[in-house]
Amino acid sequence: MDLALISTLLLILRSGITRILVSYDIACQWMKYLAQRLALYSVSSSFNLSSLSYWRVVVPKFHLAGHGKDCQLKFNINYTKGAARMTGEMIESGWAQSGSLAIWTRENGPFARRAVLDDHWGSENWLKLRRLRKWIVHFHRRILYLPPPLGITLLKNLEKALVWSETQRAVANNASNRLPPETLANWDKMRQDFDRDNEKPNPYAEPDTCKSHRVFCMFPLLILAVMTMESLRRQLDQDEARQSRQGHPSPHAVTASAFLGDALQIEQRQYVPH
Repeated sequence: MDLALISTLLLILRSGITRILVSYDIACQWMKYLAQRLALYSVSSSFNLSSLSYWRVVVPKFHLAGHGKDCQLKFNINYTKGAARMTGEMIESGWAQSGSLAIWTRENGPFARRAVLDDHWGSENWLKLRRLRKWIVHFHRRILYLPPPLGITLLKNLEKALVWSETQRAVANNASNRLPPETLANWDKMRQDFDRDNEKPNPYAEPDTCKSHRVFCMFPLLILAVMTMESLRRQLDQDEARQSRQGHPSPHAVTASAFLGDALQIEQRQYVPH
């Protein structure tokens, strides 16, 4: 990944691009000691990450769900300025069409198999470029009020982003009008600091109430810890008896609690310790 990044940076920095957003499945781990690793390459003197006007690393949306809470806050595309509706998963969008490659190439030798795979992925990348060109042309047609064809993903995302940006802006303005100006200024500064450095306090993170009310957060866990199966069965029986007295008896001969108890006993008998 380091080599791929350097190869890309050497090309785009020469073209004058200074705003870079990198999407990587394990960006939270890859970012650690990145500058020290890049300094080991002989071409590292040709670029300097600190000289970029914008540098941010995020985790693709589909992969982010498998990360911890800290990663979901620091490397979330939804909290990244300028990312819009990007998912970061476009590079893996061809996996669904590549399933049959295993059958095509299972009897090939190693070089023939590599040639087939290279040809397939080269074609997939070329089709992405062609669709991107179509998207841009159709976007301009939209500007000229010419009807674009259906099924253009980027155009649809752009149209949705325009509509939702207006909706979100209206909601944000409505909420902002109810807050003191000094509070808004503090929040805006906090957001700008986080945009520049995600190690700064995250304005999108909700406060952890368990840290300030640990006794109340642990209380339900203590109750569950001391509750036995027998006490749970008695509580359910009491609840069902109360519902029956209130005119809501069980519609079946076997009540819901009895059915649940029998199912748990069956599961216990089927359990085989390893």
